[in-house]
Amino acid sequence: MEVVPGVHAVPGVRWSRAYLIVESEQLALIDSGPPMSARRVFRYVESIGRRPEELRHVMMTHGHPDHVGSARAIVKRTGAVVHAHTSDTHRKRRGSRRYLGGATGIVARVPLVRTTEAHFQVEHGQVADLLGGLRVVHTPGHTPGSVCYLLEREGLLFSGDTLFSDGERVSRSAPFPGYNRDDYVASLRALAEMEFGVLCGGHGEPLLRGASRRLRELLDARPEPPTWGGFFGSIPRRMRVRRPFTGEW
Repeated sequence: MEVVPGVHAVPGVRWSRAYLIVESEQLALIDSGPPMSARRVFRYVESIGRRPEELRHVMMTHGHPDHVGSARAIVKRTGAVVHAHTSDTHRKRRGSRRYLGGATGIVARVPLVRTTEAHFQVEHGQVADLLGGLRVVHTPGHTPGSVCYLLEREGLLFSGDTLFSDGERVSRSAPFPGYNRDDYVASLRALAEMEFGVLCGGHGEPLLRGASRRLRELLDARPEPPTWGGFFGSIPRRMRVRRPFTGEW
């Protein structure tokens, strides 16, 4: 599914989103999807007439397993470089290499998820040479090393689990392992000062217009972020109306 020219939401990746950036000379992924998603990614790449070996970069939004679980398999076949923020990585004993997993160590404890080397540590403000410029925006809160990626030319924000949408509305994430409320609130305020029309979140459907305006409206109407109590209390209603089990809906 092409969201805007050169950006595809990879179909068939369940529980979270993976996005494919398509250029004439190379391909890049935003997140890899949960475990056992690599074949779905490769099939989609081939369906648009490209080769998996053209994947050069895997840009991680954060270190939770539903977003990094297939990175190792993708890197093994393609040799792609994994990009992640240092705060969501850790060092193995007596080594200088950094691996995805972050301060919570959550990746190492999840079945079927093997740690993946983070080859390149991204920092706030860096710009990757993808589709005219992919800017790193450090948005700690959901995890210490959560980042968003802004395609400046298209006004498109890949928000990972910092923000979601259902194609119509913007939603904030519930507090999962690694969460820091004060950091999260500050990150949302910083995003609200930016301008982006399209939001490609880590869950849900892309929002194709007016995304930053919708975020500002949400923060004005409900300034307090979701809590665990509110999340669990919403489960019966979500089941009745078939809403996702992510974020505040």
